[in-house]
Amino acid sequence: MTPHIPGVTAPVELTVRAARRADAIHLAPVGDLDAATAHVFEEAVAPLTGPVVVDLSGVAFLSCAGVRALLDAHERIPLLTVVPGQAHAVRRCLAVTGADEILGVRETVAA
Repeated sequence: MTPHIPGVTAPVELTVRAARRADAIHLAPVGDLDAATAHVFEEAVAPLTGPVVVDLSGVAFLSCAGVRALLDAHERIPLLTVVPGQAHAVRRCLAVTGADEILGVRETVAA
C-alpha cells in the first residue's frame, strides 16, 4: 500500500535489493528511507547476521527514522557498513545526527 500525502506527487516507497557477494551481503535500498518506509528496511535486514554492506546510493531522502533503522541494524550486526552515496540529503542527515561517526561508513561498495 502506498500512502497518499497531499502535495506529494511521487509515491512514498522503498524497495530493498539484496545480493550475496564474496565479502558480504549487499543491501541496496531504493526510494525514501523514512518513518513511512523504515519497516521495509528493517524486515530486509532482520534475518541477516553479517557482514552486511548497505548501499544508500539509491536513497533520495533519509529521515531520522531511517537513521534509527540503520543504527538498530548496526547494533545487531556490528559488521554492518554503510555507503552513503552522493545524495546531499542522505550525507547531511548522517552527519548532523552523528550516525556517520557510529556506523561503519565507507565511500565505495567494494571493500
